[in-house]
Amino acid sequence: MRFIIALLLVHLHGQTEAAQCACATEGLNVRSAAGTSHGIVHVMQTGECATYLGQSSQADGYTWLHLSVAGQTGWAASNWLHVKECGTSSVQLPGCPHIVTRAEWGARAPTSHIGNMAALPIYVFIHHGDGSECFDRASCITKLRIYQNYNMDTRGYSDIGYNFVIGEDGNAYEARGWSEIGAHTLGYNNNGIAICVIGNFDNHVPNAAALATVKQLIQCGLANGKINPNYTLKGHRDVGSTDCPGTALYNLIHTWPHYASGTALYG
Repeated sequence: MRFIIALLLVHLHGQTEAAQCACATEGLNVRSAAGTSHGIVHVMQTGECATYLGQSSQADGYTWLHLSVAGQTGWAASNWLHVKECGTSSVQLPGCPHIVTRAEWGARAPTSHIGNMAALPIYVFIHHGDGSECFDRASCITKLRIYQNYNMDTRGYSDIGYNFVIGEDGNAYEARGWSEIGAHTLGYNNNGIAICVIGNFDNHVPNAAALATVKQLIQCGLANGKINPNYTLKGHRDVGSTDCPGTALYNLIHTWPHYASGTALYG
């Protein structure tokens, strides 16, 4: 009850409180009415925000919030929403590095949504993007848009393939997020997440800022129930015919917790 009261728009000294936005902590459906049996009018991606219209309802064991998003109005379960004052900083899970959301880096809308993984990912795959590196937010965003355009326009994917992308500026960039099925590691998109570091790491490892962000992102996923605690860490080349994530980075992750070489046990 305290949660719902805190969300309601109230008048204080004759003035309305600032508008409230509900931001998705992972992908979720917005339905035409409160309840799981109603039609889907929009699929919110991790970090996407909607305007909270100030009404809530109970149905099917969930509290549903009335939202306006992408030109539609509908209802979404509050369990996967973070309500905040509109215009404030993006949703961040506890213990995470700073995650630049899709909206913040100007991601294109996906052409379709494959859906969410059925269970917590049991694999974490490390990739590199190949090409040149980036060391500031503007340059990394440019690289990220190039990655997305290549994945969508050349390879025919519905969106950028990775779950997260890391720059040597020390930022994590949201790609498909924690739960959305990716297009990154053939045979393991349904049970693994991919973290891609921008650049080519055949002959040198990423800088300290990027490496720290990769490690913190994995720990964040574990702490917030986004990664199976018994996960296996792998490089892309462990399960495919590729040089990814570059020899230097690949050799480095051999020393990290949970790394296991060879073909994955669960495909």
